[in-house]
Amino acid sequence: MSTELIKSRSSRFSQAKVFDAKQQLFPEISYAAFAYSGDEEALSALKAVPGAAPLLTWLNANYTEQIAHVENNENLVRVGPSNFASLHAVLLRCCEILSCPVPDLYVNSSPGIDAYTSGHRKTHVVLSRGIIDLLSADELSFVIGHELGHIKAGHGTYRVLGMLLTSQWDLVSGLVPIPGIGLLRTPLLLAYWEWFRRSEFTCDRAGLLCVQDLQPSQMALAKLAGSIPGLEEEFDVDSIIGQVEAKREVNKLVQVIAIMHNLYNTHPLIPLRLKQLREYAASGDLQRIVKGDYKRDALGLHEGGERVTCRCGTIVNTKLSFCPECGREVSAMAGENNCEKCDTLLPAGTKFCPKCGAQQAEATAPAASAFAKLRNSASSFFKQ
Repeated sequence: MSTELIKSRSSRFSQAKVFDAKQQLFPEISYAAFAYSGDEEALSALKAVPGAAPLLTWLNANYTEQIAHVENNENLVRVGPSNFASLHAVLLRCCEILSCPVPDLYVNSSPGIDAYTSGHRKTHVVLSRGIIDLLSADELSFVIGHELGHIKAGHGTYRVLGMLLTSQWDLVSGLVPIPGIGLLRTPLLLAYWEWFRRSEFTCDRAGLLCVQDLQPSQMALAKLAGSIPGLEEEFDVDSIIGQVEAKREVNKLVQVIAIMHNLYNTHPLIPLRLKQLREYAASGDLQRIVKGDYKRDALGLHEGGERVTCRCGTIVNTKLSFCPECGREVSAMAGENNCEKCDTLLPAGTKFCPKCGAQQAEATAPAASAFAKLRNSASSFFKQ
């Protein structure tokens, strides 16, 4: 690829709407400010399944985040100042807008159209080459904002459940020390997929808050349904939304069967997502957020993201600059780790926790990130 083409592709990210000086920031915003009403309702139903809470807590602490971290670094390219710095700058800016802890960002070489998020404490976002090639800078910003919505809402612990229930259930059920675990699979699956679909509506709203423009937000979703390069001018979002009415054109039996077929879909159908997003864009809820009237989570207690334990004992989200209890700088906590099992404060490089004996997967402390530095970090790349 020529140097001119590389510069051209990089420059399209520098012109994304998220970098506009007029772009509204939402400091301390809580996911509850933009959550789809059915999201929390469905998640509560999932949590109510007997045994779900201990199962997910055990799996998250002992398996999912650790294996994802290892596999991502062995198989994918991690985005940062040295690799795809223009994408990294967009990520930092989107995190600043949504007041979100900065996750690891990876890209893969798949031509498929894909983006996903995983993890709760050690969060990561993965973008496929196909989705980066397909979308404009603003459309990709919507997708990144959508994925950050999962982190803001603390979805990481529960989102990994689908993989375990479908592809690795036999392995997990044989290893997890919970009596009667075999009886949980079907009720967990039904509750899980219902919540998973509803959570997508919440995160579409996060993407819209990030871009603050309905048109590229809608186009990003519409292209996920189907897109033909070179025929963008013949693409009509209104007609796609109209496809939501298809069920009214068939009899009750077909409607019921269609619902059954969709029980295990991971995402709501695109026409419905477009309809929900358009309705939200026109709602008073969105306008109130833009004016600064929204629920706040100053300490980032609910959302995903790295944590460190201050010497005063407070567990602090690393997106903060100072400990909210004693005022100690989060950056001064570098060189300290928390046990991945019991959360005991450990010196950097500790291999086994002296309190619970758990082996530690990481020997370095997470890097603290203050939002005051994000704007300069994101913009400095484009000034080079």
